[in-house]
Amino acid sequence: MTETPATEPEPGDLDQLLSAAIEAASSLLSVDGEFYPFAVALTHSGELVSPAVDPGTEQPDAEDVVDLLIEALRDGRDTIRAAALCSDVTLASDAGDQDAIRVELEAPDHQPVTILVPYDEGPVLGDPFGVDAEARIFTA
Repeated sequence: MTETPATEPEPGDLDQLLSAAIEAASSLLSVDGEFYPFAVALTHSGELVSPAVDPGTEQPDAEDVVDLLIEALRDGRDTIRAAALCSDVTLASDAGDQDAIRVELEAPDHQPVTILVPYDEGPVLGDPFGVDAEARIFTA
């Protein structure tokens, strides 16, 4: 039996990050009805960590927070084996706007994916669906 190099994600890493991100987002939604973007990463030792960033203002633009989180995850990518970036988004469609939890999942040597979980007030979570994504953390 061969050992898996420490830099490769373990089976289930992205599932674990997805579950942690959705659980945290749901908790924030039930308290505040919204949330600022946040990130969760899995270290090589299997510990879940969340980088803290300071946007420098009390009510920052969500995209500014996303940019800071991506920068923090990139700076620490040698110490993590997978990462999730979670944000509160609005999906536009012909049927009308729908709030959703967006979780961008990345790991080295794996195709990045974005999972979207529509929700209604409460939050009542809808059926998740995935879309292809571009690497923003584990880039060359």
